Amino acid sequence: MSAAESTLAPGACRLTLGNEARSASLACALARAFAAQLGFGESELGAIELGLEEAVSNVVRHAWPADERHDFDVLLQATPLGLDILIRDQGQPFDPSRVPDYDPAAAPDTQMHAGLGMHLIRQAFDEVEYRNLGRGGKETRLVRYKELVPIGERPAPEPAPPAPAEEVTEVRLLRPDDALEVARLIHEAYGYSYPYEHIYFPERIVALNASGELCSALALTASGRIAGHAALVIDAAAERAELAIVVTRMQYRGQGVARRIGEFLVERARERGLRLLYTHAVTAHPYTQQFMHQLGFRDTALLPGHAPASLRFRKIADALTQRESCMYAVRLLDESCRGERVATLPAAHREPIRAIYAGLAIPLREVEAAPSPLPPHADVAVSVHSGLELAQLRLERWGEDAIEVLRARLAGFRRERMAVVELSLPLCDPATAARCPDVEALGFVFSGVIPGIAAQDDRLAFDFVADPGFDYGAPRIWSELGQQLRDHVRAAASAAA
Repeated sequence: MSAAESTLAPGACRLTLGNEARSASLACALARAFAAQLGFGESELGAIELGLEEAVSNVVRHAWPADERHDFDVLLQATPLGLDILIRDQGQPFDPSRVPDYDPAAAPDTQMHAGLGMHLIRQAFDEVEYRNLGRGGKETRLVRYKELVPIGERPAPEPAPPAPAEEVTEVRLLRPDDALEVARLIHEAYGYSYPYEHIYFPERIVALNASGELCSALALTASGRIAGHAALVIDAAAERAELAIVVTRMQYRGQGVARRIGEFLVERARERGLRLLYTHAVTAHPYTQQFMHQLGFRDTALLPGHAPASLRFRKIADALTQRESCMYAVRLLDESCRGERVATLPAAHREPIRAIYAGLAIPLREVEAAPSPLPPHADVAVSVHSGLELAQLRLERWGEDAIEVLRARLAGFRRERMAVVELSLPLCDPATAARCPDVEALGFVFSGVIPGIAAQDDRLAFDFVADPGFDYGAPRIWSELGQQLRDHVRAAASAAA
């Protein structure tokens, strides 16, 4: 189904344009009017126009030969946090890693215009994603959030004397008038270091809970004081959610507050029909990992350097000396997710993969299968989190050019000073085992398994950490399996050095 034939979400609009110069101004006019209705201010509207003009102009100038006439679509969708723009075309594939970097401090006449255009797009939007879709063409996604004042910059209430540690008497879902106190709680515990930035804006907390993209739960005392918070970050279309943003006020620690909220959220996840939960547990201390295991989560991957070194844990752990590694852990809510996996395993990593599936109680049948002939081109999805200095690559389909594509993207991310690049590969495709040594020759280090709901969704995880002095043995791991995985990752990194 083409973009023009697809069904629009309620409240969305689509503009079909030709690859001609005036298309950029038409797209900008529609986007300005649409965004203005959503409440964006004048300076925000100007930034949206500037970034979208560059993105549409890129399609007009580069997607097809100049003497050919084609159509493409621009879709605008309101989101709980602002505006989502999709540009879809059937033009030639695009590799953003091959666009030269733009240095704002350097003389403009010494740099490529293409680099400036990409720089303007990334300055204008909070999230920018590019994806080649094979026969489906390609898609550019531009996300802009409404500008709000974060909680730490708002007037604070008069400090109250420390409250006595009352007993927690209730766990319930967040109500709109709780959002301000929740944002303050996160700021109190983490400063501005928590990676999920929306939690610092009460308005976003309310909007995301109302839309169902976030499910926040609170532990309260008899007097109504918030003792702790945790949330499900929900991907309803994928029937899964992340258990995250777990915070307990200092005077209530040691009372099982986090576990009570976690158990409450697991039940809410079941009620919503979710089939899989996952979490990124920090490794600066073992307490979150222990609590997650008590909730039935099991370790499947150690993600080196997943979070910035600025992440801090008041009254729990010392300041970080390097980027924070996270233990990826999973709880399967639907027994049908435990169907047998059939895979050809990379020889160097068979033992940890076997142990991971044994821990999940998922049967794993190993086969020696030769990879099928590959299509010419690989399909790789790209996601960049500039504020976290983290890039993620998801290889959807192997192709003859896969290693060169990965090499080029890795080089581009290094130019952009990404500290960590995470890569996932389809486990059940025999090509993954065959090409694993080539992937590791690029500098990627095996880090575990990312299980899916169905067998074909399972993926092997690899990480590239730019810091040559990164200590892979530093993570403090609670479980025996996690410790074995840490040791394997450290050995793999040493072998690759």
